[in-house]
Amino acid sequence: MPVAKTSFTSLRSSSPKNSNPGMGKTVCGRDENMTAKLKSFAVMAVLITMVFTAVGQKDSAKIVMPKKNSGLATLSGKWYLMPALESDTATGHLPEITFDIREGKFSGNTGCNRMAGTFLATDSTLSFSDKMITTRMACVGYNESAFLQNLLRVDSYKIKRGLLVFTINGIEVSRWYHKPVKPKKTGTI
Repeated sequence: MPVAKTSFTSLRSSSPKNSNPGMGKTVCGRDENMTAKLKSFAVMAVLITMVFTAVGQKDSAKIVMPKKNSGLATLSGKWYLMPALESDTATGHLPEITFDIREGKFSGNTGCNRMAGTFLATDSTLSFSDKMITTRMACVGYNESAFLQNLLRVDSYKIKRGLLVFTINGIEVSRWYHKPVKPKKTGTI
């Protein structure tokens, strides 16, 4: 009977030749294929355990209970971009970022779209995960791509006179305030 015209159940046979398809020969009461499968399973279990242990160590390193006066503790909370260029506020919205240092997560607004992701930080170093998510609204007149690329390149920060300063290779790229800068009022009331 050709195999193409048979069903799965008809491939099973009660003949001794096909009674254990896929099984190896028995040696000393043990099936050789079964022994190989058990060894393979044991190796996979050890590898999976090693991976989860490494991931657990990495995750626990990110969640650090900061000291009251440490740089990491001062990073926490909501920060607003101090505009340096007219294009920084071209959409009429001020970019903002909120750090949750206990969870190692951030969220905010690029000035046009919402953003969220994870970060790693110490008292002076900072790196954003490239697994950032954003909404996708059109941002006419605003170079959101450059903003996000610079954010991903940030490698350190410092708190200087109440300002959060992001740096890339020691070069300042942006300044952030805890409270948004309000435009000066002009004219009389």
